[in-house]
Amino acid sequence: MKRYTRSRFMSRIATLTGLVCCLAFVSTFTSSCSKPTAGYKVAVIGFKDQYMAEERNDLIQFGKTKVEAALGANVDFIRPGSLDTAGLFKDGPDGYDLVVAMGQNSSLDMLFARPPDTTVAGVALDFEISQPVPGENQVSLIRYRVEEGSYICGFVAGWLTARNDHPLTNSLPLTAFIGSLDDPLEPYYDGGFSKGVKAASPAGGTHRYFIPKADDSAKAKAAAEEAVKKGVDIIFCTPGSFNTAVIKVAEEKNILVILVGPEGSNNSPDHVLTSLILRDDTALLDAIEMGMDGGLKAGRSMLGSKDGLWSLAPFGDHDVYIRKELKEALSEQEEKVSSIDFSS
Repeated sequence: MKRYTRSRFMSRIATLTGLVCCLAFVSTFTSSCSKPTAGYKVAVIGFKDQYMAEERNDLIQFGKTKVEAALGANVDFIRPGSLDTAGLFKDGPDGYDLVVAMGQNSSLDMLFARPPDTTVAGVALDFEISQPVPGENQVSLIRYRVEEGSYICGFVAGWLTARNDHPLTNSLPLTAFIGSLDDPLEPYYDGGFSKGVKAASPAGGTHRYFIPKADDSAKAKAAAEEAVKKGVDIIFCTPGSFNTAVIKVAEEKNILVILVGPEGSNNSPDHVLTSLILRDDTALLDAIEMGMDGGLKAGRSMLGSKDGLWSLAPFGDHDVYIRKELKEALSEQEEKVSSIDFSS
């Protein structure tokens, strides 16, 4: 049986409570604004074997309810491995109109299992791979533009480390980035964060560290400790279980961290400045709506800030150090982030 710490259990309760509140809003809103399409059937394969898969699947199940309320589609949530994936693409009046796979692992399973002659549409959400994959010219492969969100995280970090507005920052305008090389989105997190730091603090700098795998806590701990010795006071981490080791260093050395995921601040509210939250529920709604409207295109595409793909978690007790000038600057940056060129 899986064990939960009290803080993790309470975090899950808080998350689910928030979803219930949001659901009440969705039900009220869609009563007058829905566009039901009876009979449209969708299978959604949840996240598999990746960091925070269970929490993200909770959000997907909330997204399922949003879709059913707002669009009138019939959505089945499929736990990875619980059904034959190829069978989801069975043609016929009782079959699905659309199959959506969430994340890297479930998407790869779906792409390799999908019959090439099926007429059922397919979508791989939060998916990125440099190599060609089966059915690439028949399935929608959608990457999250995480570089936009990490840019905003970098802007916050650069601003605070350069101006000493926060009591845990020092006189050196230095931040750090720790990324796992087994995450296909790592280059995008890296490029966005570094660019955001420079935008807020042209004289500032970012020490960059890379670990082989997202569960390599020992290397992450060593990287964080080295960063602190160099004068870093804010560290951004890509998703992974190594985050826990970095948080411990932050607590010991009295610095700040920025994470990716919905439960960041619950782990260490005094040291987690904020978290970049990926709105899988919104991505699911967008993908299904495009499928119903005939707007899904085969091949590679992206969802980003204009699609409501990400948001920053509340600053919590740190909000008193987020001055009016920074909040106004953040609003300006969020308005223009979708047009920033991150290729250089």
